[in-house]
Amino acid sequence: MILVRNIEVPIPPLPEQRRIVGILDAAFEGIATAKANAEKNLQNARDLFDSYLNTVFTQKGEGWVEKRLEQIGTTQTGSTPKTSDRANYGDFIPFVKPADFNTDGSLDYENDGLSDKGLAEARKITAGSVLMVCIGATIGKCGYCDRDITTNQQTNALTPFDGVSHKFVYYQMLTESFQRRVLLSSGQATLPIINKSKWSALTVALPPKLEDQKRIVAKFEALRAETQHLELIYRQKIATLEELKKSLLHQAFNGEL
Repeated sequence: MILVRNIEVPIPPLPEQRRIVGILDAAFEGIATAKANAEKNLQNARDLFDSYLNTVFTQKGEGWVEKRLEQIGTTQTGSTPKTSDRANYGDFIPFVKPADFNTDGSLDYENDGLSDKGLAEARKITAGSVLMVCIGATIGKCGYCDRDITTNQQTNALTPFDGVSHKFVYYQMLTESFQRRVLLSSGQATLPIINKSKWSALTVALPPKLEDQKRIVAKFEALRAETQHLELIYRQKIATLEELKKSLLHQAFNGEL
C-alpha cells in the first residue's frame, strides 16, 4: 500500500500556480474544441457513406427485381464439430466466428481452423459468399469471404447463383431497411435470433444485369475507401490531441511550461 501523504509534491509560489493553471485551462479548452470537431467530422464521414448506401437501395433503379435470398443462392447455417475431439481442429480450412468479422466486411481467417476430418463434420462455405451473424448482441453483422471457409452456428451464409454479385448483396444487407427486417424477424426475446428459414425468406432488390450490380459495387467501394481514409485522418488527429494534453501536463508539473 502506498501512503499518499508521504509523497512529496513540488508546489511553486501561488502566482506561478495561477499562471500555469491559466495556460492549462486555455490550452485544454482549445484541445477539447478541436477534439469535438474531429469527432464530429469522423461521424460525418461515416454518415456520408451510410446515407449514400441507403439512398441507392431506397430509390433503386429501373428494372430492379425483388427476390428472396433463397431464390438467388444457396443458404445455410454453420455448425461446430465436436470440440472434445481435438482431431477436428487444425489449419486445413478457416473456422470463422462472429468475432472474426471486420468492420469493412472482410474476415480474419487465422484465428481458428478445422482439419480435413473436422470439415467432414461441418458445412463448407465457398468463396464469394455473404455471411451474417444471426444470433446474439451482434446480430446483423455482415461479411463476405474470398476463400472457402466454415463457420459456427451463429452465422448464416448465402452463396449466390451465377448472375448475382455477392458484394452487391453484402452492401444491401448493411442498409437500415435490411437490418430492421432482420431484427423484426428475430423476435423480442432476450437473446435475438433469426433462424435460417426466416433469414432465407428476406428479400433484396437486384438489377437484372450482373455488370450493373458490379458497377454499383465499384462506386460503394470507392466511397468506402475515401471514407476510411478520412476516418484514419480524424482518428490520428484525436490521438495527437490526447498526446498534446498529456505533454502539457508533463511540462506543467516538471517546471517546463
